[in-house]
Amino acid sequence: MANPQSPLDRFLSRLLKSDPPRAKSLCVSLLGDALAPHGGAIWLGDLIALLAPLGINERLLRTSVFRLVAQNWLQSERHGRRSLYLISEQGLRHTAHASQRIYEGAARDWNGEWTLVALPRTGNGLAERAELRRELVWEGFGMIAPGLFAHPHTEARAAHDILEKLGIPDRALVLSARDLAGAGGLPIASLASQCWNLDDVAEQYRQFSRNFGPVEKLLEEPPSPSEAFVVRVMLLHNWRRIVLHDPHLPSQMLPDNWPGHAARELCGRIYWKVFDASEAHLDALAGQDNERYVPVAGEIASRFGGRPAGTASESALPQSAGGMVTPSVST
Repeated sequence: MANPQSPLDRFLSRLLKSDPPRAKSLCVSLLGDALAPHGGAIWLGDLIALLAPLGINERLLRTSVFRLVAQNWLQSERHGRRSLYLISEQGLRHTAHASQRIYEGAARDWNGEWTLVALPRTGNGLAERAELRRELVWEGFGMIAPGLFAHPHTEARAAHDILEKLGIPDRALVLSARDLAGAGGLPIASLASQCWNLDDVAEQYRQFSRNFGPVEKLLEEPPSPSEAFVVRVMLLHNWRRIVLHDPHLPSQMLPDNWPGHAARELCGRIYWKVFDASEAHLDALAGQDNERYVPVAGEIASRFGGRPAGTASESALPQSAGGMVTPSVST
């Protein structure tokens, strides 16, 4: 980091020591948040240099990158003795899918429709059932009865994609339903605490606010580009770990004073406070000698509800001739 004696630097070092990030997961966070908007290509040496201040050594990063290639998150190109890594089409689909949860959160309005996945008792073995349950829970579905999963926001397309991924597209029912509890039945929403582990998610949001609340005060002193980049990567990495496990239930189904709302607002404020300086650091490292590195994609301007007034000049993000933000790679 540029200024190892700064209060911000000391705070970040303590935070990293208390919760060291895993190399592969941290790499995925960086790819989706910072690199995909610039075209998604980076030299291995530059990736090593970007993540070294976060405690990721070269050996760990190389191993993680090789695994991401094997899992088709990344593709590699050899240029003499150098390796250029690019986010694959599958990797872009994954980051695009995650972006809604990370930067937007659950929709404020809900029409009362549920997506249901029902697994028949015959035609599916224990292994298929267990794997499907893991995938559906990861997507935010709750099990309301044996073999029956529900989610109030997730579109049916997401459920079909999971079934396709597992190779069982014709072994489960995907239904759209409306709760008819008004006729005297039990409302699905009343089962929220049983079907979703909201207490655990709420505590994760509270811990996030405890961890990063002090950062906002420390940022009153403008950070160096390298410090801003570390803040951004740590912030998004920790945020991503929580929101991708949050089922994103409608506000009507959440407890009063849901801590996720305050945590999201805090995350957005810090993100935009460090964005421009972090981009300068990224440009200086990843943008050099890289023809695949492009100006930041315009849709990034809508993240966390958009850049707050007064955080930076309007020229910080790309504009078209008509003054509108120019779109590029979706993240």
